[in-house]
Amino acid sequence: MTGKERESLRERNRKAARDAVLDAAERLLRGGETADFSMRQLAAEAGVGFATPFNHFGSKNAIMQALSARLIERMASHFAEEAPIGDAIDRVLAMGRISVALLLERPDVYKAVVGSLGVVSPVPSAVRAHSQRLWALALGDFSGIEAASLELGQRVLAEQLAFSFRGCVSFWIAGELDNHELADSFAIGASAILLGFAAPERRPYLLEQMEKPHSALRK
Repeated sequence: MTGKERESLRERNRKAARDAVLDAAERLLRGGETADFSMRQLAAEAGVGFATPFNHFGSKNAIMQALSARLIERMASHFAEEAPIGDAIDRVLAMGRISVALLLERPDVYKAVVGSLGVVSPVPSAVRAHSQRLWALALGDFSGIEAASLELGQRVLAEQLAFSFRGCVSFWIAGELDNHELADSFAIGASAILLGFAAPERRPYLLEQMEKPHSALRK
């Protein structure tokens, strides 16, 4: 076995051990009454030594950050599987709908995962970058964006959409948005962000998206 093959095998073993720990963490979050776990419970559930989760992640907070990254990967995967048609505006709104639907599959688990990101950590997480890539995926080729705004949109839109989604989810975690309000709340925010960049013929559609939830509430 060559050095490169040994290195590849070590990396595969490392990934398998990390995945086993993350899988165990998800099972404990689903199965517990409080969507929480201790590191000792985690090691037992994963079938590894007590030190193993620390060796691979360093802390419980880092494990929750890794679960958040896994959640974002699932959102991207679901988006790719659905392959929504349309321009960047359609795709961003579809990504919001798809991502919210995923959160609502296991709301208690995902509230615990995303809520943990607010804990102060000595090492900054990479969640902001992961989130920005998710919305860059949705924006795609920026079709539907006015040519004069394209360069600026390419610089700022993915990040601002990530901020808006995270904000809505934070209010949801805090109980200030109900499950049924989450998707509409993000759609309104995303439409407001996109409105200043959209091609003129797409602006009425965005205004309609902002108005629809309020019309439904007034009925």
